Amino acid sequence: MKSENFIHTASLVRDILNALWITIGLYIIATSVDAFFTTKDTWRFIQYVIIYPSIFLMITMGILEICLRKVKSHIEYILILGINIVASIIILTLYEKPTLIFLLIFPVMISLYFYKSKLLKFACFTGILSGVLIYVLSNQVRSHFTHSDFIIMIAVILGISLLINSLMKHSVQLANELLKTTKEKQFLFSQNIQMEKLTRMDPVTELYNHRSFHEYLETLLRIDTIDELDLHIAILDIDNFKKVNDTYGHQMGDLVIVEVAKQIKSFMDNDDFAFRCGGEEFAIINIGLSTEEFLEKVENIRMGISHVCMKELEGNSVTVSIGLQKLLPGMGKDLLFNGADTSLYIAKKSGENKVVMNSVERAPVGMV
Repeated sequence: MKSENFIHTASLVRDILNALWITIGLYIIATSVDAFFTTKDTWRFIQYVIIYPSIFLMITMGILEICLRKVKSHIEYILILGINIVASIIILTLYEKPTLIFLLIFPVMISLYFYKSKLLKFACFTGILSGVLIYVLSNQVRSHFTHSDFIIMIAVILGISLLINSLMKHSVQLANELLKTTKEKQFLFSQNIQMEKLTRMDPVTELYNHRSFHEYLETLLRIDTIDELDLHIAILDIDNFKKVNDTYGHQMGDLVIVEVAKQIKSFMDNDDFAFRCGGEEFAIINIGLSTEEFLEKVENIRMGISHVCMKELEGNSVTVSIGLQKLLPGMGKDLLFNGADTSLYIAKKSGENKVVMNSVERAPVGMV
């Protein structure tokens, strides 16, 4: 976080320094043009208004550039000090222009960019101190500035500092309120996601639930080109599950369900969606695989489950029967599901622990 703050501060200081370079360039251009119209000695004007001030300004800017590269902390304070020096050089050079004393306001205004109360106080103090030193140490400035000019300058710096301080406090308050509101919204959003998850996920297996299965299937069937996407569904049912519950208890039955779900999930790819439809029944929806590829995947799931050894079952293995159905032209959700369910029934009646694919190649006319 400190590194990010430093990068942000350094970037801001860089932009302000670029603006200062432009300001100095404008000063040099303006005074150079003025040299053609001055009533003073031209060479003396060039020396004391253009050359010498430009040298001091360049030296100040050079020091600020070095500090930006070398100093890792409080660079903003050095910047405010540097701006005061730049303003002081211009005020001392163009001492016949009393209004230039208000250049000392700029460091105070620039401190607003950093939103730091201490920096604002520092800018106010250094601005007033610069004005006092200029007024006390420069006879030329004092000869063109009245006491009222000096007092007004201090009053303006203090007034603007107070105004900026109030603005900063108000902005911080608004930022805190916005942050609080954002956090509350994030919390509510997170709660909504959790609630939505609870309504769509089976808490025991962490698979999608029966409701999600039917909603997802309905969504897929609304796609105009769904017949071209090779959609298959598989219905899986744990064999002799009632016997497991009766023999080893419902707690062991839950462990069997969790283990079966774990095996199913281990075979899922990006285009597979697994569901627990209720009790010991599961479902898989796949898009993209051919019938042969999906049949092979489901067969691997069946074999993977049958190879699981649970010591609590005293050597008895867990098996599943699986019925498959491919979406055929003209087939609706009910017929698709019933086809897979019929295949499951055949698998159960023909010995269990097997996969049966519905052999119907076209949906019956008039049925959906």
